[in-house]
Amino acid sequence: MRSSTLFVLSLALLSALDLPAQGRGRRGRRFGPPPQQAPAPEPPKEEKKSEPKEHLAIVGGDVYVGTGQRLTGATVLIADDKIEKVGHNLELPEGTKIIDAKGKCVSPGFVIVQGSGMGAGYSGPFKDSVNPFDPSIKQGLAAGITSFLVGSTSSRGRLGGSNAVIKAHYGDVEGMVLTENSVYGVSLPLQRSQKQQLEELIKKCREYLEALERYPAEKAKDAKAKEPKLPKGGDAVLKVLQGKAKLWVSISGGGMSMFASMMGGGRSSGSDVSKIREALAISRMFGKGVVLVKPMSAWMIPDEIANTGSSVIWSPRTRVAPDPKDPANTGSNLAQAAILSKAGVPVAVTCPSSRYGGSGVGTGGILGQDLNTPHIDAAYAVRGGLENRKALRALTLDAAMTMGVGDRVGSLEPGKDADVLILNGDPLHYATFVTTAVVNGKVVYEKGQEALFGHIER
Repeated sequence: MRSSTLFVLSLALLSALDLPAQGRGRRGRRFGPPPQQAPAPEPPKEEKKSEPKEHLAIVGGDVYVGTGQRLTGATVLIADDKIEKVGHNLELPEGTKIIDAKGKCVSPGFVIVQGSGMGAGYSGPFKDSVNPFDPSIKQGLAAGITSFLVGSTSSRGRLGGSNAVIKAHYGDVEGMVLTENSVYGVSLPLQRSQKQQLEELIKKCREYLEALERYPAEKAKDAKAKEPKLPKGGDAVLKVLQGKAKLWVSISGGGMSMFASMMGGGRSSGSDVSKIREALAISRMFGKGVVLVKPMSAWMIPDEIANTGSSVIWSPRTRVAPDPKDPANTGSNLAQAAILSKAGVPVAVTCPSSRYGGSGVGTGGILGQDLNTPHIDAAYAVRGGLENRKALRALTLDAAMTMGVGDRVGSLEPGKDADVLILNGDPLHYATFVTTAVVNGKVVYEKGQEALFGHIER
């Protein structure tokens, strides 16, 4: 009896020990191991933004933003090669290098729409031909030049050109070429057949863009659908239509008198209104504003130019005598920039063509052309009635926009390239010196350490 009781108790104990594995009762009974629960999804990892390696702050200067705005006693904060902030009472990151600009002016670097020399090559690919140790780069920096357009910007009878925007980034090949072929151009006058060919090519390129937009849907329906092909010779036209390049129309093409040029850059005719209107007709073909290169009589029809959204590159020192039979409506006008600006037409300035060669600011020609004084043409525009800050914009932001790089250079706005000048006076004053130049966030010129102007004090 005692043995059987112990046997029954043993069986009961074994059953109790087995219950957790089997479950209790009929509803809780399990067969086999319990199911594995899916692991909880991990929270998405936050992408870590790469922190700037270096900060540079230009503190306490009177900052000309380049848009027409001026901030007194402000700070420009640079992170690596970009402008991070501009304003007052900025919090500076630990380790920020500081340049004291109190009592000085701070400005965007000057942007030159027609340049040469300063380490730039003469043909593409320009990165293979630039010389970052060319001494004339320092000469350009001393004059405030931080970027300029070099190369050809027009073609006879069709859109063409081979050019690049070059940075005056002394000692650094990688930082010298901002972009290539941001400008295409055409010279006037165009023959009737050339106009018709251009109009037809624009039409075909528009059709190509429309077909390209429809292509994904067509491909989804029919695997054999073929991708549209760009019309032959349409590369430049397409880039202009897409806003990836600016179209320059050279007004003076074919209209320059050799004798007048030798005597000071004038033209043989007292008016180029008909050519300007021909350029505006091209603008309407594209449905986009064009850049009128050195028009003489733009002051006569500013509203017509404004209505197309076009802009102007002008040389204020180029003087053309009026026609004696109609002196009030012909010839050049020193007030042209002021008149155009009032109508809402952006204006960039450049120097006159050299009578000894060289078509822009730089080292071209026998003597070079105004490499030491690129601001003088903006000052001439002020003489003609243009507001001082708009004149500075003509040498910075508006110039950059005509070159298709206004999103990168020309003003001191967050996100743009850190190309900054520190000057000891008004940027357009004849006696002002650049004391420090920063290109791509790096100090590349300091007046006190260079032989060119280091010994001159005012």
